[in-house]
Amino acid sequence: MKQTLKAAVIGLRHPHVGTFGPEKPGYIQTFRHLDGVETVAYCEETEPSLLEPAREHHPGARLYTRLDDLIAQEEFDLACVVLPAVDVPGACIKLAEAGRHMYVEKQFARRAADLQEVVRTVERAGVKAMAGYPWRFHPMVQDMKAHIDQGVLGEPLTIEARVGAGQVPDPTRLMYTDREEGGGILHMLGGHYLEAMRFVMGSEVVRVQAMTGAPVGIIESGLEEVAHCVFEYENGTLGSLNIGYVINPATGRGYDGVLVYRGTDGWASWGPWSPAGETRLEIRSASADWPDGPEKTVSHTPEDTPTPGYFTTRWGHDWIQRFVYDVVEDRPPSVTLEDGLYMLQLIEACYESARTGRAVEVRYGT
Repeated sequence: MKQTLKAAVIGLRHPHVGTFGPEKPGYIQTFRHLDGVETVAYCEETEPSLLEPAREHHPGARLYTRLDDLIAQEEFDLACVVLPAVDVPGACIKLAEAGRHMYVEKQFARRAADLQEVVRTVERAGVKAMAGYPWRFHPMVQDMKAHIDQGVLGEPLTIEARVGAGQVPDPTRLMYTDREEGGGILHMLGGHYLEAMRFVMGSEVVRVQAMTGAPVGIIESGLEEVAHCVFEYENGTLGSLNIGYVINPATGRGYDGVLVYRGTDGWASWGPWSPAGETRLEIRSASADWPDGPEKTVSHTPEDTPTPGYFTTRWGHDWIQRFVYDVVEDRPPSVTLEDGLYMLQLIEACYESARTGRAVEVRYGT
């Protein structure tokens, strides 16, 4: 790629941004190693002391303690926004109005109403903004979707996901507080799996019934540690998500998950899986049109990314690299902030259902 984009990383408090040194790779390293990208600046308003290690590890970069100064004084094309959810909308609106493209780590706002204005501003400004929801591009999800689209599983019947994450270690961290995050596990992690389910099903959720709770009792009062949600999709099928901060880290297993799609002619099951490590996709089909039938198992060991960063697997690195090419070649990003808005509107419908004890219709749009 001939053109090089100048990038700025905005926000250093979020754990996903990583550190400037090698001890904890994150978005700092990802953006320094992307093809066609030169990181020229960093900005951190709340804890400016976090900028200090950059003087040793990235001495050529400019450091800013105010976003307004970064936008006014620095020439850059692309921003990596890794902020608490409460700060994301204001930052993204300023960047969009200044004509800067952006990659945005989730969650994208505390409330959907705040994200609506961001989506409208991005559209008016004509900039590209990619939402940090990569899971539809995992090779196993892509393979599952390909078999569905080939028709070998028949008409859709149900989809279900189970996600077990580690128990909250420290309820004061920004991703576990109502003030900065805005919700519990559905808000922090749930959107990843809801977006992947949406992709696999090829349909939007129109109605939800949900229950939430905090049985471990570690997370901030009023936020959920577990959520059980049942969905009705616009194509008439049903789905469910069972998600929770429930795994005791002393068990030695910090993540557990399964995604299962069932159709009239067969089913596909991915899992157990984790963000990295070997995983399997099992497919069974009674379709006469499927030469691989009646059963096939696909094993996948993610290839390590060639460089350190937030994405430890090649498929994740390639996904964010593609966004760089999308900006240069003037293509829409693979996952937009409008996609992120739909997931946040669905999450808020789940919260309303859990609060009222009733099924709730999901209202989408800007």
